Amino acid sequence: MSYRSTVARQPESLADTLAAAQAELASLDLSPLSSGVMAVTGIGASYAAAVVVAAELQRRGRRAFPVRSGEMMAGYDIADTVLALSHRGRSVETVEALQKLPNAKTLAVTNNPESPLAKTATFHIQLNNGSDATPSSTGYTATLLAAGLAIDAIHGSGGADWASLPELTKDVQGRAAEKMPRLAELFRDRRAIDCVGAGASIGTADGASLLIREAARLPASGYETRHYLHGPMESMDAATGVVIFGDARELALAENLNDIGCPALLVTSNTDISDSGKLTVVHVPASDDLVLRGIIDIFTAQLLAAELSDAAGLTDVKFRYKQSDTKIVDQAS
Repeated sequence: MSYRSTVARQPESLADTLAAAQAELASLDLSPLSSGVMAVTGIGASYAAAVVVAAELQRRGRRAFPVRSGEMMAGYDIADTVLALSHRGRSVETVEALQKLPNAKTLAVTNNPESPLAKTATFHIQLNNGSDATPSSTGYTATLLAAGLAIDAIHGSGGADWASLPELTKDVQGRAAEKMPRLAELFRDRRAIDCVGAGASIGTADGASLLIREAARLPASGYETRHYLHGPMESMDAATGVVIFGDARELALAENLNDIGCPALLVTSNTDISDSGKLTVVHVPASDDLVLRGIIDIFTAQLLAAELSDAAGLTDVKFRYKQSDTKIVDQAS
């Protein structure tokens, strides 16, 4: 399937994953994962998701932190439990991360119960997002959804109305789509794009920057909001662009960028700010549950990546760099 078509079927993908994951979790006893320090790990887009998930665990009072799977391959005893995210379950680094911590209780989230990661973990939850494309869209959001449901299973409900997510997805995608013609014009021919957010939105910013790099081959980087104010934003000007996620200090940042003529996109639940000059605002519903908010916020970035990819003549292009040591080969394929 094409990238745009997989983005468009997000409501169906999330509905299918919701039903499958809830049914599977009903038969799992995840109490061994309820205490101790939890590492949330992944690589690539799965690491971006891990940042969001770890932030929600912290909000619930759990001692948890995100860590790239490559940083766990040394085998140091850094966590009592591990939540491992990998769409296909074949990332070498994530599988080895679990293998190097044999005493930790682990939960893997993948789309294949026969994958190497699923077989390495203590517990497994299967995604049902259907086909995905490059860059990942339904795989990323389905991973977040399943991880959010797992957190609820371990620690109780965090207030998210997961049943309404498919309809909410349609609404937010519709709002974002209305802004794409404006964004396509403002973000045309950028020499670099930064993505910024705080807390869980650091993960969303990281995920957005990866989408832009993969889809449009533009230099893009993710930053934490307060860190961004201490120097990194100084290189941004009328030839660059910034994508911002958040409801607090992010508003003043967006207005500051607009004042100097730098195109900016702000994804926020704060309705006190609106489009002006080179600033474009997409309003999204507020959510206390940070995983739910992470899903909601990424939709605008997915659509922007499609616009930038089309503008660069790279629609549905395949990766140029082929890696031979990052995925465990499926012997059955």
